[in-house]
Amino acid sequence: MSDDRPSDALARLSERLDKARAQNSERPASGNGNDAGSQQALGIGFRIGIEFVVAIVVATGLGWAFDHVLGTKPFAMIVMFFLGVATGMLNVYRAIIGQSAAVGFRRTKGKED
Repeated sequence: MSDDRPSDALARLSERLDKARAQNSERPASGNGNDAGSQQALGIGFRIGIEFVVAIVVATGLGWAFDHVLGTKPFAMIVMFFLGVATGMLNVYRAIIGQSAAVGFRRTKGKED
């Protein structure tokens, strides 16, 4: 009953798998070929998001500490929360505006490149 040779269905399946593997090895792993650019954009996005969240958390923590020390329970924390949101938005704005400029480069008024 048991033959050492594979059946026709298994032989066809083996041929199809070999063809598929050969086709996949010829293609690059990334479809668009711009993997470094997307990695850089992802890194910038994460940096901006983290800066925004950290500004809010630090300001709210400082507000909680002020409330604890001064005894003005929710007021300093609420004010500092909104200041943290404003600071986070300012950081995001600065990060987006400064993407095309080199580090330490400031544009002067009235001069064109």
